[in-house]
Amino acid sequence: MKNTAIPLLIVPVLFIAGCSSSFAKVRETVNNAPAWYAERRVEIRGEGYPDLSTLPKVDPDNVPGTTLKAQLGRGNELAIEFADPRAEVAVGGAEEIRAIAASMIGGFGNIPPEPDFLTEAEIAAIRSKFNVPRVTQDEF
Repeated sequence: MKNTAIPLLIVPVLFIAGCSSSFAKVRETVNNAPAWYAERRVEIRGEGYPDLSTLPKVDPDNVPGTTLKAQLGRGNELAIEFADPRAEVAVGGAEEIRAIAASMIGGFGNIPPEPDFLTEAEIAAIRSKFNVPRVTQDEF
């Protein structure tokens, strides 16, 4: 009994010492945490949010749908103001667009002819120079 009592007493003491040093390390880490950590902890716990029973009630005179109806009249007023012929967009149609395009192209002068780089025969000659059979592992 004497031989087993000493190890049985040492194990809990070592366990308590190990746990206390671990808790001390955790406390030190939490104390050295950045400033945003405390805010994030509160957010994760769900604290700091208003209680639903304390939220203000919607004023019956200020229901969201009523403001849209009030703006409908204002939209009609604006449509009448913009019905003025002076407010219309001046568009001459396709003819005006073609005239603008022709004036822009004319500003560049003569357009150079299409380039004639290589003939088909020259391309075939270049390909034949680079057409080298590849060596594979199976040929060894």
